Amino acid sequence: MNAFVTLLQREFWEHRGGFLWAPLVVISVFVMITLMGLTIGEAHIGGRNMQISGMPIAQMLESASIEKQAEITQGIQIGLASMAMLVQIVLGFVLFFYLLGALFDDRKDRSILFWKSMPVSDLQTVASKVASAAVVAPVLAWAASIVFHLLMLGLLGGFLAWHGVSPIKVLWGPAEPWQLWAKMLVAIPVNALWALPCYGWLLLVSSWARSKPFLWAVFVPVLTGLLLAWFDMLTKLRIPDSWYWTHIFSRGLFSVFPYSWSPGRTFSFGYQFDHGHSPADLISWTSISDLLGGPNLWLGALAGMAMLVGAIYLRRYREIAD
Repeated sequence: MNAFVTLLQREFWEHRGGFLWAPLVVISVFVMITLMGLTIGEAHIGGRNMQISGMPIAQMLESASIEKQAEITQGIQIGLASMAMLVQIVLGFVLFFYLLGALFDDRKDRSILFWKSMPVSDLQTVASKVASAAVVAPVLAWAASIVFHLLMLGLLGGFLAWHGVSPIKVLWGPAEPWQLWAKMLVAIPVNALWALPCYGWLLLVSSWARSKPFLWAVFVPVLTGLLLAWFDMLTKLRIPDSWYWTHIFSRGLFSVFPYSWSPGRTFSFGYQFDHGHSPADLISWTSISDLLGGPNLWLGALAGMAMLVGAIYLRRYREIAD
C-alpha cells in the first residue's frame, strides 16, 4: 500500500503542471479578462449610473417579471456549467497526453530500468497511472472548478452590489452552485468508467510503441475506420461504419474528456449540443442513472480492462523505446 501511495505521489509531482497548474492558469486568465471587462464597462458606460435598455441595472432587475427572473436564473446556471466545462476541457487534453506518455516516457529516458529495480510491480505502476487519471486529476479539476465559481460569483456579486443590487437575491441564491458541485463529484467515477476504453487504449499504445505514440494511437483507429468504409463501398454490405466512428473511435480516443457520455451532446470531436440542450444539461441525476443502467458503459469498461491487462504485460517485456 505504501508503495502505491508513493507511486501516486510521484505521478502528481512529475505532472503537477498539467494536473494542478494548467486549470489554475486558465481560471486566472478568464477571471482577469472578466475583471478587465467589468472595469472597462464601468469606465466607459456610465459607472454607477450604468443603464441597460434605458433603465438602471437595479431598477431593471427589481421590475423583472417572474418569467424574466426564471430566464436570469437559467442563464446563471448555464454560466456556471460553462465555467466548469472550460476546466473539464483542459482536463481532457491534459489526461490524453498524460496517458499517451505515461509508459512511453519511462522507456524513452530509460528510467524504467530504475523503477524495475525497485520493489514495485508492473501492476502497481499501471494502476497508479490509471488512478491518477481517473481520480487524482479529476478531483483537482473539481476543486479548481469550485474555486473558479467562487471567484466569479464574488466578482459579479461585487459588481451588482456596487450598482445597488442585492447579489444574494439576484445571483448567489438562484445560482445554487452546490447542486452542480455535488453532481460533478458523483460524476467523477462515472467519467472514469466511461473513459476506461480510452485509458486502456492510450496506455496500451504507450507501453507498446517504440516511437511516436501519438501517431500510433490516432493512426490505427483512423485506418480501421477508413478500411471499414472502403470495404462497405466495395461490397455494399452496409457495414455500420458510422457506428464505428461514433461508438468505437470516439469513445476510444475522446472519452477521456469528461461528460462525453452526456445524452445532450451530439457526436463531434469536442462539445457540441443538440437542439434543446445546453452545458447545464451535461450532468443530471437522470443521465447518470441511465448510463449506469445501460450496457454500453459496462461493455466498454470490460474492453478497457482488457487493454489495461495488455499494457501491464507489454510493460513487463518491452523495456526500451527509441
